[in-house]
Amino acid sequence: MGKFLPFLTDLQTAILSTRWDARVNSTCTCSQGAALYRCRECFQGPLQCRTCIIQSHVHHPFHRIEEWTGKYFKSSSLGALKFVLHLGHGGSPCPNGSPSSDGRKIVVVHTNGMHNHTIKFCYCSVPLHEVDQLVEAELFPGTVELPGTVFTFAVLDNMHVHGLASKKSIYDYHDALQKLTNAAFPQTVPKRYREFLRVARIWRYLATLRRSGQFFGIDDHLANRRPGSLALRCPACPEIGFNVDEDTMLSHRTCLSHKYTLFVSADGNFRLQRANKRDDPDDLALNGGNAYFVEDSGYKEYLKTVDPSSNQSTCAHLDAVKTQELRKFKHVAVSGVVSIQCSRHGFYLPQGTADLEKGEAYARTDYALMNALKDALQQRWILGSYDIWCQYYINLPERVQKRFPEMLSILPRIRGAIPKMHIKGHIQSCQSRWSFNYLPHSGETCGEGIETGWAEQNQSAGSTKQQNAGHRHDSIDDDLGYWNWTKSHTIVGFLARQYIKCCNRLKTLEREFTKLTERHKKHIISKWKAMDTTPKLINGTWVSVYDAQFPNGMLSSFPTNPLAKPDESGGPPTQSRAYEQLLKAEEGDKTKGKPKKGDAKFIQDGLDLEQQQYAIQALIQNDSPKTTITKARIALHKKMKPWLALQAKGFPELRTHLPNPDTTRPEDIPLLLPSAFDASSRTKLKLVRLAIIEMSLREGQCYDALDDLRRAIHIFNSNLQFKKSNIRGQRPNTRAQAFLQSLSSHKTNAAVRYRRSREAMLQLGLSPTDKSLQPLKNDQLWGKVRDGPAKLGDSRLREPWFWSAGRPRGLTRRQITEWELELDRVQWFREGAILDRCREEKEMLIEEILRTHRSFNQMRRIWDLLAGKSGLTNGARCYAYKQSALFGELEHQARVSAEETFKVKSRLILD
Repeated sequence: MGKFLPFLTDLQTAILSTRWDARVNSTCTCSQGAALYRCRECFQGPLQCRTCIIQSHVHHPFHRIEEWTGKYFKSSSLGALKFVLHLGHGGSPCPNGSPSSDGRKIVVVHTNGMHNHTIKFCYCSVPLHEVDQLVEAELFPGTVELPGTVFTFAVLDNMHVHGLASKKSIYDYHDALQKLTNAAFPQTVPKRYREFLRVARIWRYLATLRRSGQFFGIDDHLANRRPGSLALRCPACPEIGFNVDEDTMLSHRTCLSHKYTLFVSADGNFRLQRANKRDDPDDLALNGGNAYFVEDSGYKEYLKTVDPSSNQSTCAHLDAVKTQELRKFKHVAVSGVVSIQCSRHGFYLPQGTADLEKGEAYARTDYALMNALKDALQQRWILGSYDIWCQYYINLPERVQKRFPEMLSILPRIRGAIPKMHIKGHIQSCQSRWSFNYLPHSGETCGEGIETGWAEQNQSAGSTKQQNAGHRHDSIDDDLGYWNWTKSHTIVGFLARQYIKCCNRLKTLEREFTKLTERHKKHIISKWKAMDTTPKLINGTWVSVYDAQFPNGMLSSFPTNPLAKPDESGGPPTQSRAYEQLLKAEEGDKTKGKPKKGDAKFIQDGLDLEQQQYAIQALIQNDSPKTTITKARIALHKKMKPWLALQAKGFPELRTHLPNPDTTRPEDIPLLLPSAFDASSRTKLKLVRLAIIEMSLREGQCYDALDDLRRAIHIFNSNLQFKKSNIRGQRPNTRAQAFLQSLSSHKTNAAVRYRRSREAMLQLGLSPTDKSLQPLKNDQLWGKVRDGPAKLGDSRLREPWFWSAGRPRGLTRRQITEWELELDRVQWFREGAILDRCREEKEMLIEEILRTHRSFNQMRRIWDLLAGKSGLTNGARCYAYKQSALFGELEHQARVSAEETFKVKSRLILD
């Protein structure tokens, strides 16, 4: 900007110079009249007389014309100059037409505004096909009976792209065209909004028919898909008979099933509503349930047979119906939609979207899921990611058996999981049973991708909310199709980047897990390897190797949450356990002192934001790349803004203290948690209830940090012993020392986290002399070596206080050793599960890249076959060949990407 400032006056002068022309008052080049007209859209066009400018615009009939008045150039038009638009003969008059005919006055809508033109048709054929002539001239009629308004193909394409990319409504686009026609007096420009709305919808539907291949009879070449489908499928997901054969899938149904699993996500969106207003009952969706929405009539008949509001959940605090504000659903006929996506790549599944009424309901989600999976009946494995309720998957077989008996064959193939971010809000038993980290054959699937799609679709919610039912379905279908297409031409690069990252991560995980295993004796590792990793229900409690389990004699008086009953699991106090107990308390009686529903999640989210702030500050201190810091800031700001809005709404007393959330440094924004104020201020600001909750969660944070500190010291001591015993030579010693320094930083980071959490607890009322959570000094970050034989003097050496913090009281020395070993076992199983998932991820990404190539190759081949189909017009044949070339280019990109990613010749893999 600074470089422009000295030139602003010169630039303004140059801009104003274009309002005049040095050739004014001259004679036209034809020598027949004064040159008074110029075209603002012809590049460096000359001044011309009336006759010449009309002749030079026979093939540019929608350019904007200006006329010299003697003082300035005023806006004019070709129509005002008696320009006539002739159809059928390259701009020349029809030889069979009547020269005396005045033609028809028609409003032409183009990308630069509205034009009043006189159009004369071709009379070479009888009867006169006006609509055909207009369309052949790339003018789409506003009606098929004596059209008085036409829309150029250019404006319809332009509107379609703008509507998809920027979610601009047709109303706003039409308003802009009026201002382009006459910016000073747009109200004088003819309104063509109703015609534009109707034509744009038809244009969009015809484009979908072409691109999907349905106009060309593509179903003849896709026997395994449902007929009439207008949806774009994910090229990387398995599809028998298209990008993978059935024998291959069956031969890998045990140890490699993850390579051929279809991963799907289910989620609801409450922004895509429809207002409760007068509706046109005859306005049906042109797509007719063949795109992404379920077919409407069948859906309505199904809802008559079920209770759409019946939701039963073991995790009641996640019930979307209860947590949503009821006023969001006032004056709406449809409260939102539920959609099914492929979890791995974010493609919306065909017929996998259904309307909701006041929340996410099992019945409606079941219908969307079963319809989406009808095309997947041939798939051998399906893993569903459901962030609605964990109970949803548990009761799915029972509901499907009653409501969808034709889908019974698919039930044994379906597994359930909870997305990685949402699972943090579920109870502990759900986290052990439904976590992607612990589920075999799930890779590093996150399950949260569907949330990113909603951010895009929500931009069009304002316009689709006011549309009729059928129009709204067509509009949302179009948006979902555009999302899928955008994913299609970026998926090759995405998969390649993920593969490279996975390979690098796998090397690190393998190295760290090997060192973790070497810390323990072989007979202990053998014992752990023999343990079953499948969670089991024992005496009403779910038991998993990924959670610490202690003998009955080791149950203890852990510091307990003041808002909940003591933890009966015998596990160490942690933040997750404290959060779970708080949620249970919220579901109990609402007596004085009990928390209000949602407070625990609010504080938990605030603590998570605080950790992200510290992480960004660490990146800055370590001189991390600016791009890394910028991405972290964007992610933090995206999560922080709604949290701050909720804070301002729920705690009005804080509003005078709230910061500006639009800063470019979100890591510096004070979160104003209760620990930020003293006791008297918390009382005035009505934060006492939240302070009790924060105290409980902070206590768990402290014990989590101490647990990480103990593990970091274990690992450091083990590697230090290995270095002393096995490393020889200057270079190996230098490398080993650098590695030990990084391990030492893990101890320091854990200590810093503990101190921060304890400082907040002191502010909330923790006694400075508390014996459980004492001050942690830098010279205390050590512990005895537990991997080797005891050293001389170890028996007299007293370890720092934190080695017994959170440990059950009254344990014998042997029980203390068992307690520590149990925590080590949990870490070993968890790290091992993460390593297994990463290995699966690498295998899955390889297969997905290959399937993507096969899919594009198949589509190229199919469009070639369609282009050779008999009975096609020349134009249709050209379009089919163009589509074939498009998929051929996508296939080429996939091949090149595979060569670069795998570092081998493509024929060895792709052919």
